[in-house]
Formats: sequence, C-alpha cells, structure tokens
Amino acid sequence: MKWDINAQLNATAAVYQLDRSNVAITDPLDVSKTILIDGQRSKGLELALTGKLTDQWSVVAGYAYQDATITKDLSTTIKAGTVLAQVPTHSASLWNRYQVNADWSAGLGIAYTGERFTSTDNKVTLPAYTRVDTALYFNVAKNMQLQLNIENIGNTHYYASAHNNNNITPGAPRNFKIGMHAQF
Repeated sequence: MKWDINAQLNATAAVYQLDRSNVAITDPLDVSKTILIDGQRSKGLELALTGKLTDQWSVVAGYAYQDATITKDLSTTIKAGTVLAQVPTHSASLWNRYQVNADWSAGLGIAYTGERFTSTDNKVTLPAYTRVDTALYFNVAKNMQLQLNIENIGNTHYYASAHNNNNITPGAPRNFKIGMHAQF
C-alpha cells in the first residue's frame, strides 16, 4: 500500500509471507559445513515514511516486524518453529536532514535492531541495540558537497552480526568519515 500524503511526503506499508526451500545455512553442529533446509517461512509487516515534512526538513523512517521460522523438523537441533538466525523480530530506523541555509545542512539518525539468534540452534542471542549517527553537509560549489559523518556517536557497544555461536562480529565504535560528492 502506498499513500502520497502530499506532493513531498509518502507512506508505504507491506504485509508479506515468504516461503523458501533449499536454503543453505551454517550447520549449528559443525560450522565448517553448510546444510540445505527445506522449509523457511518469513511473515511480517514493513512501514515507511519518506519525504519532506517542511521545505527544509526531510525524513526517512522505517519499521519492520518479522516472524522468521523453520517450518519442518530437519534434525535433532533444527526443529519446526526454530527461529532463523540473524533475523530480529523488530527493527526500526529514522533519518532526519535539515537544510539550515543554501550551503549547510545537518542530519541525525537512529537505528534500532532487536534481539536475534546467532544460529538456527537458538542457543546464543545477540542483544538488541540502538545506534545514533549524525552528519554535516556543506555545499562547496554548485555540483560539489563536503560531508562529515559521525557514526555511533554514543560509542554504543553492540554486535553487528554472527556467522555462528562462536564467530560474532562486534559493531564499529564511534567513527568519523569525511567525503566529497561531485555531480557531473
């Protein structure tokens, strides 16, 4: 469903169910191997708001609810109803950008990722986290912009992903990026 609230702002919503078969996953009993699973189902809801709230203020916001499970018993460790690895039930993000004047604009964003399992044995859970990012933009010339991003400004400790129960990747600490964008 899509709704154009006005000429500059729209909202979307989607309800879905995806059924998959023959999907390769890491074997929870031997991480050096992959196994094929025959029966995955993801059901969910996605909501988004995109556009300009005012002439100076633009926003991109989203929320997702996902229920992702295995639908058939596959082994003694992978049973029907097991939650898929790396799929949070809830996730959300919000990015705001405000145009201060013709040359300067600033952005602020928040991203939330809910708890999720590291593998299909559902023994290890990665905790939920919220990360805050910011940006500053300066128009150097008509077709050139400088950008400073500060990601994870609160220096939040979080786990970004996992390959299995023992191979877990931490999220990046506070970091700074400078970029230049040119249009031709």
